[in-house]
Amino acid sequence: MSELISIIVPVYKVEAYLPRCVDSILAQTYKNLDIILVDDGSPDNSGKICDTYAEKDIRITVIHQENGGLSAARNAGIAAAKGAYLTFLDSDDWVPAEYIAYLYELLKETGSAISLCNFLKTTTEELPQASEPEMVTVMKNDAILAKYIDLGDDFHPQLVMACGKLFDASLFESIRFPVGKLHEDEFTTYKLFHFAPQTVVSKKPLYYYWQREDSIMGEAGFRLQNKLDYMEALVERAAFFHEAGRTELSNRTYKSLFAEALSVNLQLDARKETEAKAPIRGMLRQARNTLKRTGRSKLAFMYSTYLSYERPIAWAYRTYKKMK
Repeated sequence: MSELISIIVPVYKVEAYLPRCVDSILAQTYKNLDIILVDDGSPDNSGKICDTYAEKDIRITVIHQENGGLSAARNAGIAAAKGAYLTFLDSDDWVPAEYIAYLYELLKETGSAISLCNFLKTTTEELPQASEPEMVTVMKNDAILAKYIDLGDDFHPQLVMACGKLFDASLFESIRFPVGKLHEDEFTTYKLFHFAPQTVVSKKPLYYYWQREDSIMGEAGFRLQNKLDYMEALVERAAFFHEAGRTELSNRTYKSLFAEALSVNLQLDARKETEAKAPIRGMLRQARNTLKRTGRSKLAFMYSTYLSYERPIAWAYRTYKKMK
């Protein structure tokens, strides 16, 4: 008999999209599924829809809990999961019928602990035909982590996102998503790649990512808390890599943190919200002190220089951008 696979679906205010998501799960060609729908205190009819599906299919378990956010819902699903492998599906997204079977076969054929596919961002259910040939690559954790932190890599968003992947469930024995944070995937997925000796990556687009205007990450405009959580994730990642002996990855993450802090500070200057820069300075000071303590003097000097001469550096950077 095929191995049990858990599918965890956080549910919140998605009554218009939830049936499409759950129907795509029930249509999977791989049938041995442990389907966990986590109603995260949804104020609409989403919870009732979950219960209706559970009455129709014994593979479905519904968890009703007070609203705690996406991370809390995923964590509840992880705690309840019975499968040898697990995957996450956001409730406004959906997948084709071969999704689970494809990721499972990739994982087993290559002896990997994580398999992942490409995703297709869409605002319509009329999906285009795949134009790129299927490309499958097996990567050791050193290689995929180097790709993961490369913000310029075309596949970076797919690597960071928790969805679109099949994980060996043992990877989550000590890993959970951070409750109360935006960018929860940025806090989490790099740890999974670190502990997975090998990952298989497919460019085949088998995860359909619905872009709706009211989604958290789809909101337009500048959101400071969004930026602060992302930078906090970078701080944690840099420390994690250093402690794990991955110094080069740690240093590159500190460079990304510096670039993000500079960008956000410039945006706050333009919005005349200079007082809001205080927590960013705090992060930069923390990073500088850590770099000094761990003997990375060049990076520490870069942070110290900026903290001491922020205004002239910002002016020089704005002038440079205008000249380009």
